[in-house]
Amino acid sequence: MHKIYIAILFCFTFLSSFSNDNEQSGFSIITIGPYENELYSAFGHSGIRYFNKNTGEDYFYNYGIFDFDQPNFYLNFLNGRLLYKVGKYSYPAAKNYYIDQERFVKEQLLNLDQSQEILLYNYLEQNILPENANYLYNYVYDNCATKIRDILSEVIGDQLNFSEVPGDVSFRNLMDMYLKNNLWGDLGIDICLGPEIDEVISFQDKMFIPDFLFESLKNASTSESNELIKETVILNPNTIEEFRGNFLTPNIIFFIFFIFILTISFRQIKYDISYNLIDFFIFLSTGLIGLLLSYLWLFTDHLSGSNFNLVWALPSNILISFLFIKILSKKFLINYLILYASSLIALFLMWNFIPQNLNESLVLLILGILVRAMTNIFCISRSAVQ
Repeated sequence: MHKIYIAILFCFTFLSSFSNDNEQSGFSIITIGPYENELYSAFGHSGIRYFNKNTGEDYFYNYGIFDFDQPNFYLNFLNGRLLYKVGKYSYPAAKNYYIDQERFVKEQLLNLDQSQEILLYNYLEQNILPENANYLYNYVYDNCATKIRDILSEVIGDQLNFSEVPGDVSFRNLMDMYLKNNLWGDLGIDICLGPEIDEVISFQDKMFIPDFLFESLKNASTSESNELIKETVILNPNTIEEFRGNFLTPNIIFFIFFIFILTISFRQIKYDISYNLIDFFIFLSTGLIGLLLSYLWLFTDHLSGSNFNLVWALPSNILISFLFIKILSKKFLINYLILYASSLIALFLMWNFIPQNLNESLVLLILGILVRAMTNIFCISRSAVQ
């Protein structure tokens, strides 16, 4: 009987801690600004805060944690099967950490009733248990922001109506918005990810970006008369994190590459000078990129299927590269280069019509490869006639 009284007393104490009469406790959604010094932070971050002034609790539930020490970390990363987990930290410490990085911190205080707050609290506390903390991360479908979207939908139910952020955009369009200064990171994403991220997405899918989750919550409602957000607080509102990108951007590097290719191609045609070692490295490099793209498409969970970058980055270029060191069959090499050059020309002609938004900086790179292919077709054919 004594234990029953203790349990009942604990239950009443637990419920009273969620009383909103004087707003001593509650939940809020935290949106942190982008931080481009690391690619994975370039899109911002989201988390959930729980505070209770009566008990002194002030915690930050963070769904964006990954562990470098997890088994097969790099292999899981390559295969798109990286485990993330949720952790519970001191909110003041987390807030100060992000402010020290000169990132804005936006807090949206949730307008939940007592039963919803208890449900959300229990949900989060269950999630942080070691057996529940890990989840299979996906950068657009299951990340720190979409987790919060889904948790709120589960806790509040069908009454929750997110506000739509207008505009027809794709995952790639939104990624590009946050990578304007990190052009090498943008190029890497554009090469590795296929046309699936170029499809127009719903307003729910836009919430994979923390800023868009923030906008969708701003005017969200739980009924005709109840708004989901009752107060918004912004820290460091004028903070714009200045990212010092590499001066040697893809456009500059590929322009230098193209001028170099024009120079050696002119010399090869005019003076009959071979540049077999350079061609070896060009075709070997493109072939290795193609091998990586094929692996991402066929053997991983990345959104890399039907990647049109495989037109210029053919895996077979690896084998062809060695023919520039020792030409075993001029006819075979010429036929391959004709087919390869034709596919590159077709890619340029269809550039604006294919269902994938290729990175524009690749134009000079692919043009340089095309010039080398056509130069070798001409010079090898000329030497065969002689």
